[in-house]
Amino acid sequence: AATTSFGAAPALILLLHGTGDNEQGLLGAIGQLAPPDAVVVSLRGPLQAPFGGFRWFEGYSSAPEQIALDKTVGSSSDAVLAFIEEAPAKFGIDPKRVFLLGFSQGATLVWTTLLSRWSRPGLIAGGLTLSGRLFPELMQAGTPLYARLADPTQLRDCAVFASHGAQDSVTPVAIGRSNERLFRDWAPGADLIYKEDPVAGHEISKAVAASMSQWFRRYVSGASKGDQ
Repeated sequence: AATTSFGAAPALILLLHGTGDNEQGLLGAIGQLAPPDAVVVSLRGPLQAPFGGFRWFEGYSSAPEQIALDKTVGSSSDAVLAFIEEAPAKFGIDPKRVFLLGFSQGATLVWTTLLSRWSRPGLIAGGLTLSGRLFPELMQAGTPLYARLADPTQLRDCAVFASHGAQDSVTPVAIGRSNERLFRDWAPGADLIYKEDPVAGHEISKAVAASMSQWFRRYVSGASKGDQ
């Protein structure tokens, strides 16, 4: 294993599940991929989903309800940011090594949280967005989401991993491609890796999991870029 140049405090990987799931949903798969010295914590969405489980906002990433765009996406993102602020004291983690990982609605929330204004530089070291959506409203002046938008320089030292299944029927791959385009246009030169699995649907496929494992070794374990 590569020797880390970070301090003794571990990294935090914060998981945000998809709609209809709960805080247990991602723990099994991601727990196996995460570096052994990282603290993995999973949050539960604040809203009951109509068909069971929980969600972060009303509607779906591909078709959010207006109340989600006007209020709930922002309030859920604020709750995640507040949790990050409290995490170093609560879990003994390194405040410079906080990583967000979300699937589906959780990934959409990761995008929103990455682009929202933070309380301090370096609050989030990286984000993994799996089959989610970067809402275009974040870039549209006059919307409640645009009022949250940070300066792109906020993500200067933040690494982003995004993935999408080409056969996704829940959040179509056109949304994943739009995410990449919107993010690169907003933050030219940002550290973004975009992976598309040609045979995957709305899932964390084996190919994506393998790419995530490499990403974890590079960014979370503190390995050098040559150790990928």
